[in-house]
Amino acid sequence: MQAALEILGIPTWHWVTMAENPPDLAMWSDAIEAKFNPTSGKQPFGRPEFDNLLGYWGACTDQPAALFVDELVKAYPDAKVVLCERDVDRWFKSYNETVINGSANPTIPLAALLDPGILGQTSRQTNLIARYFFNVRHPKGTNSFFGKKPFFDEWRSNAIPTYLAHNDHVKRVTPADRLLRFDLAGGWEPLCKFLGKPVPDVPFPRVNETLVVQENIQAYIAESFTRTFKRTAKRVVPVVVLLCAILVLWLWR
Repeated sequence: MQAALEILGIPTWHWVTMAENPPDLAMWSDAIEAKFNPTSGKQPFGRPEFDNLLGYWGACTDQPAALFVDELVKAYPDAKVVLCERDVDRWFKSYNETVINGSANPTIPLAALLDPGILGQTSRQTNLIARYFFNVRHPKGTNSFFGKKPFFDEWRSNAIPTYLAHNDHVKRVTPADRLLRFDLAGGWEPLCKFLGKPVPDVPFPRVNETLVVQENIQAYIAESFTRTFKRTAKRVVPVVVLLCAILVLWLWR
């Protein structure tokens, strides 16, 4: 959907966009806490807060934006809503292979511990989504160094019911004249008619999102370890140089 909307000239926010802009990670996590955890003391997000996150973009896709259907429909009363109704088994296969299995990567807790500003924030947000949106109650989640298999098993078992309930919720809260129930196999015609855009002279995009997300996760982990190494080197090298200088002076006495 992101690829299709951008071909139509609509800059589109996606999870990858947030992951490449670390301050957004914390803001979205605060929005999740504010909505689902009343005891957090955080104020629910409205139009001003969503403008801070999405003001540049013409559309948004993917999680965590999908957690805020009610708020976004209310905050942007002129916006149209495209609900992609995918085959549920194919959706689960994709979601499981990308988000759940990606989050279960055993190197992520260590990377999150060493790189709290980016991988740590990503793990925190993923944990919040699993806990509040997918109703995962096992305590050892993606932001725990000792993440437990039951956490991910519970996430998998709750995924399809959550997906189906989400689709039903979108249809209930979105005014009919603002909603397109869209099958990706339908191609350009229904989407362009709904958005008032001319049909492009290129094929409707087919993106192997599973592969793209898996590659992004590996890249983020590698970048996290690289940042940690550079940060550590900046702190350690001056100390080593100083100790070497002290040793040389002591030997020359």
